[in-house]
Amino acid sequence: MSQRETSTSSLVLKAALEYLRRGWSVLPLKSRGKRPLVPWEEFQRRRADEAEVRLWFESFPRANVAIVTGAISGLVVLDVDPGHGGDESLAELEKLHGAVPNTIEVLTGGGGRHVYFRHPGGAVRNHAGLAPGIDLRGDGGYIVAPPSIHPSGREYRFEVSHHPDETPLAAIPAWILGLTHPEGRGHPFAYWRSLVREGVDEGARNNTLASLAGHMLWHGLDPQAVLELLLCWNRVRCRPPLPDDEVVRVVESITRLRRREGIACFEDRAGGEEPPDGK
Repeated sequence: MSQRETSTSSLVLKAALEYLRRGWSVLPLKSRGKRPLVPWEEFQRRRADEAEVRLWFESFPRANVAIVTGAISGLVVLDVDPGHGGDESLAELEKLHGAVPNTIEVLTGGGGRHVYFRHPGGAVRNHAGLAPGIDLRGDGGYIVAPPSIHPSGREYRFEVSHHPDETPLAAIPAWILGLTHPEGRGHPFAYWRSLVREGVDEGARNNTLASLAGHMLWHGLDPQAVLELLLCWNRVRCRPPLPDDEVVRVVESITRLRRREGIACFEDRAGGEEPPDGK
């Protein structure tokens, strides 16, 4: 190996041992790649010890390092890929729910971001396509970690103001977990009937409006009808009602997200006109 490669190898081993000391389960990955170099299922259930980690990175001196996400490491990671619209999706979501809290963050070699959160307990599965360009890495997943090298040759690195030595790991916002069941599509009809009938109090209004809007758009209602229905619902069932312009903002944001996900809204499919035969 060249002197530079030897130095990089030493830094990767040092980082892997530091992650282990933090209680994070680690893996060796192929050089400039993302594929594990060892069978890794057991490391979703137990952390390798220091001797194993040293042996891995001495045996594979050019290896990248990964952190296993999920309960084993106490981590859930939001993977934001700007190349597939992740920055725009996150901006839309933050308009609806508020900014994600200050926490550990990695700038990836591919130009994206890994935003680390504390695992909330229970099962938090991986979820691809949380929104366009956004995935969630939880139980059964892993993420490439600094100072690994991306296939492009760029290095993964901690964002300067979000380094784990200086930034506490934040709790994952409830609204992010809620996105793993988009618009509550798995909820029974009774859930939606109760929500519409009983309404919500301050603190749950924006999230509930977003959920209802997404649910109706998913089922083919055109955005203008969704807006009119939710304006009425807000005035009658929200305690206290939100300003009308806030309801408009929520519905427009969810409509944009659905379109970017490739879910055609009714007006996209039918040109804004009522379809034949009521279909």
